[in-house]
Formats: sequence, C-alpha cells, structure tokens
Amino acid sequence: MCLSSTNIHFDYDGHYSKSGDDYEWIPTDARLYAISFWTSSLNEIMYSLLKERICRKMRIYPFTKRLNLGYISLVVEPKRQSYILDDEDVFVYLTSVDKEQRRSILHVEDIQELEIVQITEQLSRVEK
Repeated sequence: MCLSSTNIHFDYDGHYSKSGDDYEWIPTDARLYAISFWTSSLNEIMYSLLKERICRKMRIYPFTKRLNLGYISLVVEPKRQSYILDDEDVFVYLTSVDKEQRRSILHVEDIQELEIVQITEQLSRVEK
C-alpha cells in the first residue's frame, strides 16, 4: 500500500463578499495555515476528520465552535463560494484542481461560539 501526502492550505476566520459577478474571500487574519494527510486514497479524508484536524491545528475545542468550510473554485466561472457539507463535498474539493494542478485555498468561517449547557437531573415531587 502506497501512502501519499495531501496538503490543504486554509484561511481561518473571514467572510465572503460579492464583487460584481464574482465572490471573494475577505480574511480576518493574514496568516495562512496548513494541514497534511497521509493516506492511500483521497476517499479516506472525510468531512469529520477534516474539521477535527482544523480544530486541532487552531487549538479549538470542536464542540464549542460552529465552523463553515468553503472555497472559491479555480475551475468555475463566475467565481462563487462552494460550501463543504459532507464527505462527497470534501472529495470534490480535493479533486478540483486547475490546469497547473493547484487546489483552492480552504476557507474556514468561525460562525459562532456554541454554549455548553450543564444539565442536572431533577426529581419531580408529587404532593398529596
């Protein structure tokens, strides 16, 4: 079995903005991050694994953030944002490359902080 490296570069936190017929990504942070997967097939890179690795890289507890993953395809005109919602979308993202075999930068939108609510069990009382 031959393992190969799949590198994903991503911008963390920003938003999309419409510019004429095209959309563009406006990053909040000027830094570009990267993660790498060693797999025998691109099918092994699943949506949940991708989000988990991004959270680990950014030192985020995954259950406290709602993240949207998206990109602007290099092969579609006009330029529009495409969101990654499941494993199939991840595969399409990974296999969509331009003539020079370049892949789009992944955009990670930090949508909101999720609140963790402690649930305590309460006993009901029945009065006679």
